[in-house]
Amino acid sequence: MDHEDPFTGLLERSSVAQALREARASLARPSRPLTAVSRSLFQQASGDDSCGPNRPSSSYSLKSLNFVRDTFASSSCGSAGSTRSGGSMRGSSSRSGLRSRDSLAASASFVDLCAVPELEEPVLELPPPPDVLAFGDSGEVVYTSRAYGDEDADAAPLEFDVEDPEFDNEDEEEYDACAADDLALRMDVPEPGSDEETEAEEVPRSRASVSTKTRQRRKNTGTSQGSVEKASRRSAGETGVAMDPEMAAALCQATEELEALDRKGKEEGFLHVEQVLSVAERARPFLAKLRQSKMTDQDGQAPRLLRAAFALMDHQADATCLLRLARCTLELLRVGTVLQDVGTQGVEAAYLNIARALFKLSKEASNDALFREEGLLEPLLVMLHNGALVEVVEGHGSGSNELRVFVMGVLKNVSNNEDNQKLLVKRGALPALLALLRPTGDLRGSGQEAQLLVQVTALLRNLSASSKRQQQLIDLGGIATLTQVSSMYMSNKELQVNVARVIAKLSQHSSAIQALEQDPAPLQQMARCLREHAGIPTLVLRLTFAFGNLTANSDHLRQHIMFDCDMAGLLPGLLERYWQQNCKLAQANSNSGCLVTTSEEGAVPSDSQETESVLVKLVRLVANVTINPSVGTLVASEASVVEPLLDMLGCKRMAESEELVLSVIAALTNLLYYDSETNLLFSAENKQLLCRLLRPMLLEAHNVEALIETARALGNLSRHPDARQWISELRVDEALAILLAHGDRDLVFYSCGALVNLAADPQTGGRLCREGGLRTKVAAMLHDTLEDDPELLLVGVKVLSNLRLEGDGEEPWQEETLRNVRVAVTHARDAALAMVATKTASAVASAGGQASSVQGPSVQGGLPPAEEMLADLARRLLDSLPLSSQEQVDPCEAGLCQAPFAIGGDVGPQLGLVA
Repeated sequence: MDHEDPFTGLLERSSVAQALREARASLARPSRPLTAVSRSLFQQASGDDSCGPNRPSSSYSLKSLNFVRDTFASSSCGSAGSTRSGGSMRGSSSRSGLRSRDSLAASASFVDLCAVPELEEPVLELPPPPDVLAFGDSGEVVYTSRAYGDEDADAAPLEFDVEDPEFDNEDEEEYDACAADDLALRMDVPEPGSDEETEAEEVPRSRASVSTKTRQRRKNTGTSQGSVEKASRRSAGETGVAMDPEMAAALCQATEELEALDRKGKEEGFLHVEQVLSVAERARPFLAKLRQSKMTDQDGQAPRLLRAAFALMDHQADATCLLRLARCTLELLRVGTVLQDVGTQGVEAAYLNIARALFKLSKEASNDALFREEGLLEPLLVMLHNGALVEVVEGHGSGSNELRVFVMGVLKNVSNNEDNQKLLVKRGALPALLALLRPTGDLRGSGQEAQLLVQVTALLRNLSASSKRQQQLIDLGGIATLTQVSSMYMSNKELQVNVARVIAKLSQHSSAIQALEQDPAPLQQMARCLREHAGIPTLVLRLTFAFGNLTANSDHLRQHIMFDCDMAGLLPGLLERYWQQNCKLAQANSNSGCLVTTSEEGAVPSDSQETESVLVKLVRLVANVTINPSVGTLVASEASVVEPLLDMLGCKRMAESEELVLSVIAALTNLLYYDSETNLLFSAENKQLLCRLLRPMLLEAHNVEALIETARALGNLSRHPDARQWISELRVDEALAILLAHGDRDLVFYSCGALVNLAADPQTGGRLCREGGLRTKVAAMLHDTLEDDPELLLVGVKVLSNLRLEGDGEEPWQEETLRNVRVAVTHARDAALAMVATKTASAVASAGGQASSVQGPSVQGGLPPAEEMLADLARRLLDSLPLSSQEQVDPCEAGLCQAPFAIGGDVGPQLGLVA
């Protein structure tokens, strides 16, 4: 008894063999578009002004943030008296948002404040004149301070509006490139009892003038100062109670320790990180309690602690230290006394500095876990949930939008971490992000809005990596929302690509098909975007990938996408365009050994590999939509589709372009199913060309799916006599006969399907019996086939039936061959009868044991079930077989003649190539 070679099984189970199988292209697992991880704010070149001419830059160092800066502007001559005693890492830029009036007067960009009409003086309850006044760009008071030794030192601080002329023009949508520097103001106040002299003291201003400006600002902006007042009252309370002594002492101690560490760090040149971390950790619970309670901070400990935290962030420290300090500052900026102390513009500057610092830290993948461990994800996400960004920085200037962009950029970067994704989704990030994409009546299609939406869609792309989140986004109406945003910002290429990335992810889930079958409106916008941006390969790649997923299992969407969305007119042009570009690049590479680059607007990619990836998705889409008969018949008559497919099959090789070749064969197989007069593949020239092109696939391909698709294509092609002649002359039929011994069931099935047609031709069938030993091969295949596989048994019996009736009239049967065939066919017949008996018994049992109520054999598509056909055909074949070599019986005289199964190998369109 022969034993199986044990080394064969070991080799098949080896890691090398598994790696090879996984590396091979598969129609069942098409490659997904690869999005390289990028932690920059924007991917498009800065010259692209679709997001606005001036957008936030992500190219800066933490040193340039300058967390600490005096509220008082330095004099134009840079006197030493205007410098904070503690010192800080300040920049030398003169573009400060709180410049002195003298410097404003000397500046060419000075705003004429006299143009603002005077209003009646508001009634304000002002405290006694302060010792120190700080003025902003337009001369308004932004902060007041009294020495703590004064008798009125315990009085509540006065809130003044911050007036910024740049914010007065509500219709302005663009902002200056250096607006971030203007707004990156440091909200530090002088140390208690400070005797620093400032420009503000040298420029007296009447209280009436300040009051007039305050009322004018409130009328123009409406909500800017009111937001800070409301936030202050919520945190401190209108009638808050005094802070308990324990908390006051703890905050005072933490502040003093941080200030001491700041001074020590500047003296020694390095920061004691572990001590800073310890103090910040001890202060965190007190800050949270202070923010959540109604306690008042009459001693000003919270603003003082904020100054100390920002001063420490000016030092060169590790990521953990900076993140923990940032967490503390975010807590402090929600305390009422801090909001009153800093003012609107200072709050916005503080948030902007923190967001920029966090974004810089988020560009390092090693910091992703630290963001979660230091508890920074929740505060950032809360800003999106309850509108805290709008609430704190209600002004409509560039700083507000820039802050939103950086906050979203931080979340986008850290969401590359799987644990961070889970936490964000658990905290409700998905509905919050979709709400930003569809605020009622707020989106106007401006460039500044697009900057934020680019970050939102990039974050959504990261969060939609898992099947569960894809389901959630689809249920929340994410596809419709994304296409609505796409329609509003058609000129923004980066936003369109990000939207396409998210849709491509969502299309992998089966519920996307159900959602779009109920509401196919988003498909129209997807097709429109594909038409408008046909020259952007990354976008074409992802939208065609999404269309391919949607058409894999939905015949309704196949027709809707091709006819209602006019993809029937767009798809051939895209296929021809990218194939021609791929040929040009290949030719240029072979001549010069380098890639061709082009700066032409809308040009397809300079990288031939990227172009080939686009072709893979386009061809896959062709294969899937042509499953529908109406679409398939139409596409088969398009020369702009058929010719590129034939060219690809001739030019590309499995070794270099495995997935593309595999997709091309699948598309051609589906097109060959439609045997119509308009099918260009059935011209005499193309049939001969196909036979020649498919031959190497059978002889050289190691990919089983490639062999299966080739056998399917030959099955449809072999219905034509001239094609069968070419198959025989090229000896392709012998390769099909050899594949009957293959271990893959589907490959054996489709090889038999092609042989059914070939065996019906006397010439090709007779040659296969003489030279290929087809009878013996089919008999061995039948013997090895499982008894519960009637389809495979049936197609094998069809091959023998056609050989017996048409293909071997002059070919004598050898005794051994005849015996093997009779045994194999008997095996098939007995298996069929057993399956019929089992079904009958099951039907009787389900009918309550009454055999009379059981109906006759069911008919599917006009044909009886496979097992019944198999039983009948096997019986007739056994009756027609020769009895022995001495006694031959004419089957026609015995009444056993029947028509050959000439169409038995007809192979319908393959099921959709799903992702």
